[in-house]
Formats: sequence, structure tokens, C-alpha cells
Amino acid sequence: MNILGMNIDFSDNKKMNQQFHRFAGQLSDWYCHGKAPELASQDTRFVLELQKQKQKLQSLGLDVQLQVRKSASRDQAPFAASYSDNVFVNAGVSGNKLITTTIRDSQKEIYSKTAESVICAIMQYPKEGSVPSPDTGLCCPHCGAPSTLGKLKSGCEFCGTKFLMDELYPKVMHYSVTESGETGIDTKQILKYSAAATVIVAIICLIAQWGKDYHIRATDIIGPPVAGVILGVTAWFVSKIVGGFIQIGKGFRGAGRTASSLRFCQKMRELDPAFSTEYFRDKSLSLLMLMLYSPNPQELTVCACEQPVPEELREIVNATYCNSGVNKYSIKDGVCDVTLTFYLDSVHYCGGRIRKKSDKIRMSLRKVITKPTDLGFSVTAVTCPSCGASFDAEKVKACPFCGNPYPLEENDWIVTDLRLG
Repeated sequence: MNILGMNIDFSDNKKMNQQFHRFAGQLSDWYCHGKAPELASQDTRFVLELQKQKQKLQSLGLDVQLQVRKSASRDQAPFAASYSDNVFVNAGVSGNKLITTTIRDSQKEIYSKTAESVICAIMQYPKEGSVPSPDTGLCCPHCGAPSTLGKLKSGCEFCGTKFLMDELYPKVMHYSVTESGETGIDTKQILKYSAAATVIVAIICLIAQWGKDYHIRATDIIGPPVAGVILGVTAWFVSKIVGGFIQIGKGFRGAGRTASSLRFCQKMRELDPAFSTEYFRDKSLSLLMLMLYSPNPQELTVCACEQPVPEELREIVNATYCNSGVNKYSIKDGVCDVTLTFYLDSVHYCGGRIRKKSDKIRMSLRKVITKPTDLGFSVTAVTCPSCGASFDAEKVKACPFCGNPYPLEENDWIVTDLRLG
């Protein structure tokens, strides 16, 4: 079933802005009420499911609440920018929201913070073609029973056949939530710096006059607070500059892998003209999050790792993507192996405490690339090559009827290794 023509006009961002606000609300509903975001891609929904609902977080005895509200100080339209390759158009839409993050364990609240934050959602559209909706009528490719695309995503209700199905666009392929910081003067922080500086200056003055016949003057009382304010404002200003450089530096992590990434993408396009750089990046990031957020990553369908996931990576309960790049790749006998390095800002939970870290993670992927990519919308029935049974190959590693593994790498990328970089 091929996609028919549709033009996407990104000069009018009104629709994308509406979708951004919808997704922000759906994200809040997910964390607070467990309602899956409709605009999220299949991989993103699976990642959220692994992270929260009775799996990764609950296996650690944690509960995370994320309340997304309208920004009081930065009420402005979201910023949108689009970029594309030969297959997809990705629209990066970001906007300010007031977000309250609360983390509780079985006994108490261990983390809570309300901050002005930026939500960035990557929405993906096919470059050309109309987008079928979930209500689009479609007969089951296996038994011919009348149904819709939305219903077939969960399998045919008549014959039980499961399917591997392309996304129904537009979809949020991945998203990030980062604190934006205050652009104005932070009075509370300046007061803290000034108070600390005042105490230090007063102590230095006392030490300088220790043992001398000294009479207190008015300047000795006024001097330390004045010096403290001057030093406090200076310290705050320096901290803002240093913080800005740190944020810029995070964005440049992995810049040295740009050349190898371009070579890999060029080689893949030579072998498969329909190879999509945007899709590959989004897919690899989704696979990484699946591995990080799963309580048992070795049991995932996409996991073919010989070594267990390092314990430090299993501590990660939330991660924000910063950058990534191709480390090395090889193509032999129609099989592609590629190793990527990801740069993340992560939240670790260890020993009952929450820690924030900057992580560098290396992940290896594999896929059979002998079959050309289907640029149109497709519905593929999953059939066990051993016994012919049908099952959900995206969430089940082996056929539940005969126990033989399903060769997912013939249709999609799988993870062969995951370690700290």
C-alpha cells in the first residue's frame, strides 16, 4: 500500500505549534495518569512504557511525576525548524514550559524541582505522500477481514495475525526536556553568593586584626557587607558565563565524529538509495532508550548482546540526548555492523540517591541490508519461519509457540553491544 501525494508546507507553523502543545499535554497525562501519548511514535511509546509503567522505575521502587504547565514568564510561540534528507522531513519544534519533576521512592519524596524548561519534539513526516490515518479502512492482508489501520496495529481481531507496520504520520520520533535557566537576574542566587562572601570578608578582617589593639569603626561594620555584595554579584555573573560555556560545550560533544558519520551515510545511500539519515538517527536513539529503560534489556527483541548491560547504565532512569556520531562500521555479505557513540545528560538512581551525570555511551547495531527499503507505507505480517505462527515480534524475542528466535535483523536494526564509551 503506497502513500499517495501530499505536500507539507512548513512556512505555516501553526499546525506544528498546535501539535507541539498537544504533545506537551499528552506527555503530562502520561506521567500523571498513565495515558499513552497519541502523537508519540511506536518506539517512543514503548520507551515510555518501559521507563515508567510497572517496569524500569517501578522495579526500582520509584514513581516519577512530570507536570507540564504554561510558562508564566516566557509565553511565546514555539520555535520550529525543518530539515530533510531524500526520504523524510523532520521538524524540530521547541517551546518553553513550566515543569515540575517529582521523584518518590516507597517511603518519601527524594527529588522535587520546578523549573522553566524547554521541550524539544522531533516530528517526522514522509517527504512526499499523503498520510493514512488510524481510521483508514484496510482489509487484513492475511485473512481479508475488514478492519482499519489503527486496529491492525494491535493485530487482526479475527485471525490473530500480528504485523510490523510503518508509522502513521506525523509522529514525535523523540523528545527532550532541558532546563532553560533564567535569562534575568536571579536575586536569590545573588543573595546566597553575597552572604557567603560577606562572611568570608568578615573572617579575613578579623584574622588580619587578630592580637592587635584595635577599635571597631563604622567602616568595619559596613565594609564586609558592601564587599560581599560586590563579590556576590561578580560571582553570579561569572557563574552565568561559565554555565553558558558549559552548555555550548555539551552541544559540541561528538563533533569530531561528523566526518565518519557522513561517510557511513554516504556508503549506505550507495547501497540503498532509500536510506534515510533522519530515520537512522531517530531509530538508533530509540533503540538506546529501549535498552536503558528496560529492567531486563537482554530479554528485548532488539537485543542480541553477548555481554550484559553494565550496571552503571542500568542505574539510568532518565536521559536527555545531546549528540551522537558514528564511531566505525563494516559491511560484509549484505550485513551492516555499525558502532555509534551517544552523548547524554542522565539521571542515575543508585543507593537511594538521585545523581545527574554526563554520559558517553557506545552502542553497536546490525541489520541485513540486502533488501531495499520500502518508501511507501507497508503492513508486514509476522510469521515464524519455523512453525508459521504469528506473534508480536517487536516485544517478543522468540516465537512463543516453538521457541525459535525471529530474525528481526532482516527487517530492522538490532543492538549487538552496549557499554560506557
